[in-house]
Amino acid sequence: MPRRFDSFLTQTTVISRTAPLGRVVNVTQETWRLADDPQTVAPHAETLATGHTASEAADLARSAAMALPRHGFHKPSGAWWGADDTRFHRFVVHAGRRRRAAGVVVASGLVGLALAALLSRRRARRRPPGQA
Repeated sequence: MPRRFDSFLTQTTVISRTAPLGRVVNVTQETWRLADDPQTVAPHAETLATGHTASEAADLARSAAMALPRHGFHKPSGAWWGADDTRFHRFVVHAGRRRRAAGVVVASGLVGLALAALLSRRRARRRPPGQA
C-alpha cells in the first residue's frame, strides 16, 4: 500500500463500527481529495447501501474499491479503500444509525399536544353558559 494513503486510513471513521452480531449493516463511502489533510478536512460521506447482511455489505465495499485503479484492504481499520488520480475513497461497513427513535419521540409529543388541545376545546364547549 502506498505510504501517502496511510494518513487517510488511520483517521477515525465518522460512523460507529460497534454493534451486536446479527444486525443489518450499511456501506458508507468516505471521500477526500488527495491534496486534503485528513486530520483537518472531514470526508464527504455518502451512503452506498443500507439494510444488507454483513457479507453482502463487505462484498459491495470490496467491489466498489476494486473498481478504482488503486485499491486495497486496510486491516487495522477494517475498511476497503480505493484511489484515482484526484480522490481517495474509503468504504466502511457499519451498523446503521437508528434515527427512528428520535422521530417517534417527536411524533408522540406532537400527538400528545394535539390531544391536549382537543380535550381542552371539548371541555370549554361543555361548560354551561355564564361560567368562565
